[in-house]
Amino acid sequence: MDTPATRHTITLETGPFVTDGTTSILEAALAQEAPVPFSCQRGACGSCRAVVVEGRFERIAPPAAGGYQTASDELLMCQCRAASDLTLRFPHWSAPEQPAPPRRASVVSRAPLAPDVTQLIVELQDGPAYDYLPGQHARLILDGGARRNFSIANVPGSAGPARLEFHIRRMPGGAFTDGVLPGLVPGDTLTLDAAQGDCIWPGKDMEDVDHLILLATGTGYAGVAPILMAALQSRALKSVTLYWGGRTADDCYAGQMLNALQNKGDGFQWHAVLSQDSAPEADGARAGDGPPRRPANRHVQDAAVAAGHDWSRSLVYACGNPAMVSAARARLLAAGLPQDRYRAGAFHPAAGAAAGGPPPSPAHPWERISPRYTLEGILDARRRSMQAVREIGALIRPGMTTREAIALADGHLRQMGASHNWHPTYVRFGPDSQSPPVQPTDYDRKLREEDIFVLDIGPVWDGHEGDYGDTFVLGADADRQRCAAAAREVFRRTRLDWLEGLTGAALYDRATCHARDHGCELVREISGHRVSDFPHALYGRHLLAQADFVPADGIWVLEIQVRDARLPMGAFYEDVLLR
Repeated sequence: MDTPATRHTITLETGPFVTDGTTSILEAALAQEAPVPFSCQRGACGSCRAVVVEGRFERIAPPAAGGYQTASDELLMCQCRAASDLTLRFPHWSAPEQPAPPRRASVVSRAPLAPDVTQLIVELQDGPAYDYLPGQHARLILDGGARRNFSIANVPGSAGPARLEFHIRRMPGGAFTDGVLPGLVPGDTLTLDAAQGDCIWPGKDMEDVDHLILLATGTGYAGVAPILMAALQSRALKSVTLYWGGRTADDCYAGQMLNALQNKGDGFQWHAVLSQDSAPEADGARAGDGPPRRPANRHVQDAAVAAGHDWSRSLVYACGNPAMVSAARARLLAAGLPQDRYRAGAFHPAAGAAAGGPPPSPAHPWERISPRYTLEGILDARRRSMQAVREIGALIRPGMTTREAIALADGHLRQMGASHNWHPTYVRFGPDSQSPPVQPTDYDRKLREEDIFVLDIGPVWDGHEGDYGDTFVLGADADRQRCAAAAREVFRRTRLDWLEGLTGAALYDRATCHARDHGCELVREISGHRVSDFPHALYGRHLLAQADFVPADGIWVLEIQVRDARLPMGAFYEDVLLR
């Protein structure tokens, strides 16, 4: 065995760091500021798991009950030390790159594509090439720092060596679409961030894929259009099919071009899926020169399933309305699409200064964020986490053990598209609902017919952390229902206190008083935390209850856990603080 004085080199894709083997691999990485994923640091969440490509390691302690179970070729960096040089990789995470400086672009043309859709073409000014991949988006920087994301609708190089094409739908009252876009003329300048987005055409690793299915709603077509063209140019697939959803035929503004592509053959077809088609024709029929219609299906995912594709050998890209993106994932996975073959980009319209504004300024060092953070990403992660909690809560049945419920929850999160959990899934039945996650739980406790239980999840959705928890009551017991309602009401009142300008520390003092008003005691061990793109631990592991400043919007989770003052039960509710 190597002596403690021996230096070992740990090689990551981002570079090496060294350890003497006396501390955990994670501790050594953090001491040398090596970018690695981590969260709980006690072997529970699996965030710091790594595939061992080469080398030997030793566990620091035996696996804990309820700890994360690694695969045979994995280790948890927080629970292991190096016994030789090691090469590790993280399939579930990549380190954020340093952002490229903003670029200036001049307007080439602005033209209508549909009554409420504008084509904007810009040309990058002097500087290095603007590198992007089919499926990525660019972020326009407005005066004042607000940003707007728009899919790049052309394949790299197809509109000229340095030109980008955007399809922009008017948002009534939008700062850009109503305030800036209508007045743009050729020669005007705009500022762009570097291209972003992971929903990209792969160009390789297509051995088991014969068919490409593209789903789009509205201007989500701009996100899949370059993927469509790149796929046809590659000639690597037997078929490429586009389902484009809209209200009327005018919403499928590229129909004439798509018809021309379809008439060439090459295995390409497209279908308009219209919600307000006043004169639907039979499945497969044509209206004039239009595409085949599928009137029985008003959603693109339903039309795709009805077509009978071989989902086992298909790859799907979806872009558009977030509700479609989420519903299509569930629908197609149920139809037989492999989980790793669904790739999506959701369109989040700007909503005032919230969804469309810039990331919150780090007014305090505790509120640092990475270049990959977007408030849109947090909002989408929140929405999907709330949906997951509702669905998992409905699946948990009397007679289940805590261990079985946690396994069920984690399996459901994977089916919904979560890549992993940044914190362990917590389930607490009956009397255990009083206990915070840091205290041991009875994994063999069974849920009774009349009972109360807590569900707290921490999934990662498309690189952003979700964190949501709620309390469920089985039966009609008034005390259990009162306790569950108390947690939600304490959260509601404490959030209102935040809107009035209270610090994080003051919020939990107020929450203590609110809990007493409802016959409960606040569990102060649960004290709120940061949230961000994964892992927020790289940017801050601070607690909301210790913040002596007013927390910013969209990067803090307010956790409320209460114990009933008379009965052996408790309740929990948490959500992201949003204005």
